[in-house]
Amino acid sequence: MADNPPVAYDEVADAYSRALDPEGVGLVDPVLTELVGEVAEREVLSLACGQGQDARLLAQLGATVTGVDVSEEMLRHARRHEAGGQRGIAYVHGDAQDLAAFTDRSFDGVVCHMALMDIPGLAATIASAARVLRPGGWFVFSIVHPCYGGHVEIVTDYLLDHRYSKHVPPDWLPAHAYHRPLGTYVGELARVGFRIERLVEAHHPAADAGGVPSLLYARAVKA
Repeated sequence: MADNPPVAYDEVADAYSRALDPEGVGLVDPVLTELVGEVAEREVLSLACGQGQDARLLAQLGATVTGVDVSEEMLRHARRHEAGGQRGIAYVHGDAQDLAAFTDRSFDGVVCHMALMDIPGLAATIASAARVLRPGGWFVFSIVHPCYGGHVEIVTDYLLDHRYSKHVPPDWLPAHAYHRPLGTYVGELARVGFRIERLVEAHHPAADAGGVPSLLYARAVKA
């Protein structure tokens, strides 16, 4: 991950945690919750979990949750919240692009919330998610909408894969994300045997005054 080294995430971990989930309550996302569905007593991997916001949501829904992230500092915040809440979440340091800590067919579901566009190796990450899923397992993810980049204007050079700078609050360090057209995501999912069940384009109240969808969610099932 030379383009987005772990240290970059380590250095923004404190600000990220303060901004997004300082009390460790967990994610509130009705669209993600709907796509995940019934997860009670299911084994679910929270991929690129950061400070554990989405992992805590999954635990609240009854799943047995493992979170994995490349940043030790992000995981420090996740473990701090776990120590205070005892939700039964295990956090593992690892790279989403290989998931080397996990054996094949370990999980019933994988969730990647607002992180897939930040990972350089999309193909490797999707292949790793497929590898650790049991047959019939599902992969749910959310990303910045590739057509609109989280804003009301259409993304320029839409058909070209490219890295771009993220605009983040003043106390965060510069970071990068990766634009890929929607067809790239669909193609990589199909290549490793995923069947897309749903795509949801969603409005984010803080981002779209013009009603343009800023987020894209997907649910895909492993054959």
